[in-house]
Amino acid sequence: MEESEARRRAEEFGRTLTDRWDEWAFKLGLVATPTSRGVYGFTWYPTAKDEQGRQIRGGGNWPIIVDQDTGACRLVHGTKEMAALRGMSGVGVIRFDDASTRRRRRNGR
Repeated sequence: MEESEARRRAEEFGRTLTDRWDEWAFKLGLVATPTSRGVYGFTWYPTAKDEQGRQIRGGGNWPIIVDQDTGACRLVHGTKEMAALRGMSGVGVIRFDDASTRRRRRNGR
């Protein structure tokens, strides 16, 4: 399956997850391309602005996974799968940090 078809399917699936898809102008971002696992991964985030002109912030959206062979869509199943997804592609991946925790340096300190 081509990326464009996977993106189309991910958007259709995303529309079933929120009734504000069009209102909040959700966009898809590519997280991972098919490699050994045979999936496309897409982030989905709102691009609309609120009444004060600030970016609307949607939270807690796990990436949408599209199976390359079947076209089936689902959300990432937790942090372990997200970690595996991060390591399976040369495509840049966003970090999912918990904003309530203290930031640590990359060397573990």
